[in-house]
Amino acid sequence: MNIRWPLAGVRAARRRRAAPACPARGWLLLGLLLGLAAGLPGAGRAQVLVGATPFGPVFRGLRPAGADTSLLLLARARRIGVSTFVQTSGARGYLLLGPRQQLRYRVGTDWVYDSRGTPPFVREDYGADLAHIIGLGVAQHWQLGQQLHYDQSRANNTRTGLWLARVGYQRRLRPGLATDSLSQLRLTALGGLATDRRNGRQDAGLAYGFDAAAIYFLNGPTAAPLVARVLGTRAALGPRTMQRLVAEATGEQAFLENAALTVQGRLGYRTNRAEDYLLGSVQRIQSDTVLAQAGASYRLNPYTTLRSDNSVLLPTRAFRYRRLNEGGDTLQDVGYRQRELDTRQELRFARPKLQTSLSFAYRERQRGYYLDNSRNLNPARLAAALAREQVKDITEQTTLWQGSLTWLLTPRHAVALLGTAQLLRVDAPSKDNQQTRDEAQHLLRLTWTGRWAGAFRTTLAVAGEYRQTVFIRAGLSAENYADHLLHWEPGFTWAPGRWSIRSTYHLWVSYQVRDQATEQARNRASRVLEQSQSLSYQLRPRLLLLADYQRRENRVGQLNWTQFRESPLDTSVTHDLSIGARQSWAGPRGSTSLRLGYRLLEQRNYGRAALLRDQPTGPATSLIYLHNITRQQGPEVGIERRAGGLTLTASLWLQWLRTYYAYQTGKGSFTGTSYAAADLDRETRRVLPYFEVAAEWRVGRR
Repeated sequence: MNIRWPLAGVRAARRRRAAPACPARGWLLLGLLLGLAAGLPGAGRAQVLVGATPFGPVFRGLRPAGADTSLLLLARARRIGVSTFVQTSGARGYLLLGPRQQLRYRVGTDWVYDSRGTPPFVREDYGADLAHIIGLGVAQHWQLGQQLHYDQSRANNTRTGLWLARVGYQRRLRPGLATDSLSQLRLTALGGLATDRRNGRQDAGLAYGFDAAAIYFLNGPTAAPLVARVLGTRAALGPRTMQRLVAEATGEQAFLENAALTVQGRLGYRTNRAEDYLLGSVQRIQSDTVLAQAGASYRLNPYTTLRSDNSVLLPTRAFRYRRLNEGGDTLQDVGYRQRELDTRQELRFARPKLQTSLSFAYRERQRGYYLDNSRNLNPARLAAALAREQVKDITEQTTLWQGSLTWLLTPRHAVALLGTAQLLRVDAPSKDNQQTRDEAQHLLRLTWTGRWAGAFRTTLAVAGEYRQTVFIRAGLSAENYADHLLHWEPGFTWAPGRWSIRSTYHLWVSYQVRDQATEQARNRASRVLEQSQSLSYQLRPRLLLLADYQRRENRVGQLNWTQFRESPLDTSVTHDLSIGARQSWAGPRGSTSLRLGYRLLEQRNYGRAALLRDQPTGPATSLIYLHNITRQQGPEVGIERRAGGLTLTASLWLQWLRTYYAYQTGKGSFTGTSYAAADLDRETRRVLPYFEVAAEWRVGRR
């Protein structure tokens, strides 16, 4: 399906209105959402909001995760650029110190190294977590324990530490039902000390929190549970305070067994207060968010399903400042309030040979800024400051229609059709904000897939796309344009015997046309061709020959839309060729795989430039067609070893890098980037070993 939004018809009406959409419509939508809250859908199962504390160890799950090893060592290092390297390492594990004691730990490092820097390290991060829990009593309903956290970032010169004692209580919610051992209630209280060093300051103080969570499997372990959780944390670090509160409840329920209607809902509230030093003040970032979501899935008949998903999100943010001393100045308190409405309705029909769906989605986001007169400004200065902030006020409305159809013509041939129509409307009430615009997008895509004899499979996709952007205010009206795109995507896969051949192509053409006659020189035509070929041959049961080739070509030209002619401006072509062989061995102590090959990566940029002439008479420059060529090539070797709990992989590309220019002299002169002949004769040659090493070792696997 392809619906054309009539942008031309709404431009004049939008020019006459500068205010956001009528709030009555927003309240009407909110009323409809609340009216549907008794039974609407979830795209997925209800999940527990997890995350421990913002300053403590983050161990996911409502209970300690039972890892399958007492120690897992991880290490990885690789080169990502000419002078840039990355390294990560870590160790984590889960130990049973006795029938009632559990110990979980995690340490790690994360480095980014650039040899050109002073100092050479770009980033050095270190972290460690430890949690120790002791169960009390035969049933172990009560738990005592402690947890430690350490984090250091040398690049930001920050270091945080935390020690928390914990008291927990847990019990089954359905003790009389032996088949339900997953429904549980867990309560945890935390308290201890926290330290934070940053900006040349060392802060310390008390930290405490609580965590209450309940998970209830009303319809058995295979159905989504009902979940409720409340989590709160607070740390007083000298003049700063960090605190967080999260409350969330989710659930999904079919009221009757095998009923056609299933409802799902979610309610949540989150507040977070983070404080840091800024310009002689303490900056508080206060964020509060309220979430309500409701959904439903209704089976109209064995083949047709109606789904609905609706949500309301109300986030607010406040940036507040207080002086560290009486004589210092402070910044102006500022904040914004936001409202987000999101609804999606979908009708799906599925038969063995025909599947189709039609969906409608609408999303609205409104943000408005406000000021608190924390600097005691007079009314005139306060109004001017408020007007500067309200320039950022904005309303975004997105409407999307989408339809899809898949038809199995024969057991070996299928056709798929996809159509979308989307309209984005951006309103900025302030006249100083020029971002008020409409963006329309339409897409129609047809895909055919066929399977033939001899393990031969072909695909062919054709797509047409139309985009239009219209800025409503005159300040940016020169940027109005329409974009016409065409896509052509053939490909095939063939696997006769020991051979395996795969080839894919993607050609898309874009014609970007400006609306105004005075801007036609900025029209652009772009052609991008991507192709990929992969060939393999199983020479022996454990010896595989491989060859891969990727090519990408991008041509950009100036477009004359009325005559449908173009003049080339810039072209880039990239070739990536890799050939090699992979041999594997397997034995009682493990397996080994070795890959040897050769790789060539070449990028060519084509364009026009000016060559400086060292002549007393004649033109100072002349036109040249310049080729900028970067070639990287060399042998490749890779090895992988698996033995018990150890996995080791390593690869090396010994790369010879060469960068140089080639050019041809044209007729006439050129105004633009110019080069001297000596500059174009220079070339760069380097040998760069690109490597990657990764190791994983499981010790004490259970």
